[in-house]
Order: sequence, then structure tokens, then C-alpha cells
Amino acid sequence: MLRLQHGDQSLPAGRTQKEVAYHIDMLIQDGFLKGVISRKLEKGTKVPDFFHVQDITWKGHDFIKSVEDDTFWQRAKDHFKKHAVAWTADLILEFAKAGGRKALGL
Repeated sequence: MLRLQHGDQSLPAGRTQKEVAYHIDMLIQDGFLKGVISRKLEKGTKVPDFFHVQDITWKGHDFIKSVEDDTFWQRAKDHFKKHAVAWTADLILEFAKAGGRKALGL
């Protein structure tokens, strides 16, 4: 998502179109991105094959803002490791919101 905010829709090194399309599909389904996914039939199942990201949603921008801060990112990683909780984008975003509320005394 950090690359997408700068308009870079190229594939990360070492990743296939299919792998990235799968992850982009999840980000679209979870409301972080707006985009189009094309699927192809593979072993009887339609799987993401190609993607085009149209825009980053507000939720996506909130997530990007939270992970761009190295101090926050390290604190989040330490917190999730300490509590042995699986990381999800939604949990990271909620952790950022909770930290913001605490910093504002809310």
C-alpha cells in the first residue's frame, strides 16, 4: 500500500502477478482499496489473476499513515508479539486509533 499511494502498481521483486492480485483482492474486500480484479478458472475455482487499483480509501489512508511512522510501527510490532496476537490490518489500525485517543486524553 505504501507503493500504491505513489501510483506504483508494479509487482514487488520476487512476487508474481497472481500473488499480488490475491492480496490486492483481500485489500479491496476489506475496504482498504478500490479496484478491479480479474479472475481465471484454475482447478475448478476462480482465482484472482490480474488487478488494477483505482484508489486508496480513507481506511487505507488511515492504515498507511499509521505504518509510515517508524516509532509507531515498532511499538505495534512489540505489542502484538508481547500479547501473541496475530496481526491483521484492522487490528493495527485499531491499535493506532487507541494510541491516538490516549495521546489526546480521550
